[in-house]
Amino acid sequence: MIFIDGGNFYFKLKEMSQKLNKRYSLLSFRFRDFCEWLVGENKLLEIKYYLGAITRELNNEKSEKMYTNQQRLFRKLQAQNITIVLGQLIRHPDKTYHEKGVDVRMAVEMIRFAREDKYDVAYLLSSDTDLVPAVEEVRAFGKKVTYVGFPKGQSFGLSKTANDVILLRTEEVEKFLKLA
Repeated sequence: MIFIDGGNFYFKLKEMSQKLNKRYSLLSFRFRDFCEWLVGENKLLEIKYYLGAITRELNNEKSEKMYTNQQRLFRKLQAQNITIVLGQLIRHPDKTYHEKGVDVRMAVEMIRFAREDKYDVAYLLSSDTDLVPAVEEVRAFGKKVTYVGFPKGQSFGLSKTANDVILLRTEEVEKFLKLA
């Protein structure tokens, strides 16, 4: 089973694609193909994509654009048979947006599904060290956890706690992107 921290993964993809000096459409990332490549010979049971839900704000152009793009992303993910799990996206007084409840949802589901014996190996695509206790708990159920991250911004806490670590190279990820 694959657990994707959507916000974290999106910004890593965006950073990587900017370094390539090519115009990639991040909304056209082939998640299903990428995940099948990632698990290799293992059977892919489910892909869960966790993200803060954007709320439309009247007369707020940035909010409208973010909402529209997120809805497009949801349609693309659903077309690839990927389960979307939503937390909240809160706008702070300084006008920045912050996710709330996304990591907790991911941690709870990783643990619950491990306890219910729904998977043998969890692939965790996040660099959030707050997930270390969840990884420890999943491993206590006898499950394996593979931390999947990028060399820049690698979580050393997750690297130390997980059974396996996959650090994605640009050329591995680029083949799942489409030019805009």
